[in-house]
Amino acid sequence: MAHTSIILIAGLIFLLRYEPPESGAELINTSVVFWTCAFTAVPVLLAYFTRRLTALRTTIVFEILSLVGYVYLLYQLNFSGFINQHLAFLEIVHHSREILSLIPLFVGLLGIRVVMQEIPLRRTELRWEFLSFNFRLLLLPLIPLLAINAVFDLTDLLPETIQPFVGLGLLLPILVLPFIIAPLLMQFLWKTEPLTNIELKQKLEHLTKRSGMKYRDIAVWKTGGLAIANAAVAGIIPRNRKIFITDALLRNFTDEQIETIVAHEIGHIRHRHLLISCCLVFGYLISSILFYQLVGKPLKSILAGHPILTSIVSILFFVFYFKVFFNFLSRRFEHQADLYAVDLTKNPEAFKSALGNLGFLSGLPKIIRFVLEIFNTHPSVDRRINFLDRSKAENSPIQRYRKCLLEVKVLIALIPIFGILIFLINW
Repeated sequence: MAHTSIILIAGLIFLLRYEPPESGAELINTSVVFWTCAFTAVPVLLAYFTRRLTALRTTIVFEILSLVGYVYLLYQLNFSGFINQHLAFLEIVHHSREILSLIPLFVGLLGIRVVMQEIPLRRTELRWEFLSFNFRLLLLPLIPLLAINAVFDLTDLLPETIQPFVGLGLLLPILVLPFIIAPLLMQFLWKTEPLTNIELKQKLEHLTKRSGMKYRDIAVWKTGGLAIANAAVAGIIPRNRKIFITDALLRNFTDEQIETIVAHEIGHIRHRHLLISCCLVFGYLISSILFYQLVGKPLKSILAGHPILTSIVSILFFVFYFKVFFNFLSRRFEHQADLYAVDLTKNPEAFKSALGNLGFLSGLPKIIRFVLEIFNTHPSVDRRINFLDRSKAENSPIQRYRKCLLEVKVLIALIPIFGILIFLINW
């Protein structure tokens, strides 16, 4: 979720909450096409000229502008109705057909990201590489939505009495599936190849044996000209799990530093952070249903005739859940994994130097003001190093990070409680 475009998710929520006007006003095709092109192109052009003429790099401003244009298309020009009218032959998959209404927003966000990236004009190959990566990155949140809408299309063909049971039975595996096929998703974003550095591979194999973590393979991300220094362990099923190391990491870090970085990623597995993240996604679905019943429904009646406002409320809940609450837990997960890396490798100085290099090469913030850190998945480099220094004290409250966090226990306890509340409200 950390790398998912919140603007694209906001567009999805506006689309899903959108209700066609009852008046059934006639659509003027030329007008819809013209304004669709205009609202898609203008934010991209503004972003391009801003980058060329000023030192500003406020990508998010132009992405929000693109979202505003998309909302106008959706609610004032009935762009969704325009798509349905011209693709009426796809009525049998009308849920999946809705996704096509996101094309203007998708194209606009992709264009803004490309023109805002500082790549020399002569580096055409690098531009295509960056374009391809961002295309796939934006596509990721649409893939599960396509799968969910395909389930709805399928259940619509079944008798109404069994639709809820079949739908629930198919949706639950879809929620877990991304965490199972995470190694394939990583390879979808990046080209990979086997690790050929035998000495480093043996060190990492020894490290994983000491940790007790099982995995399938170690692969190298080919980030090419983008030169991203990072590592990851993906997959909740041991037989399918893979360790990924970027080519930039191999070029710019010592073997000792890479060992500590991989140990940090192993820490995420040993502390079951992937499984907890899966629970967080399920927790969002449960809490969003409860939020809609307790807040959304009353607001819908109060704000009747203003569907945009009710959609904005849903977006604010999404942002709070994933950009505040989820990131709050994510920062604690990072501290847990940092402690695990130091405990496993017994080499805190190598890990601290690796953090410094990662901050320099990957643009991780060295210092973040508290207000900005609320929206960040990672603590600042200085805060992480200070955290490790304070963990040396035996009586330090930081020692609790070596066990299951209280916040996680509360989360796991709240999920069934919310489920029971939803049942009681509907019953």
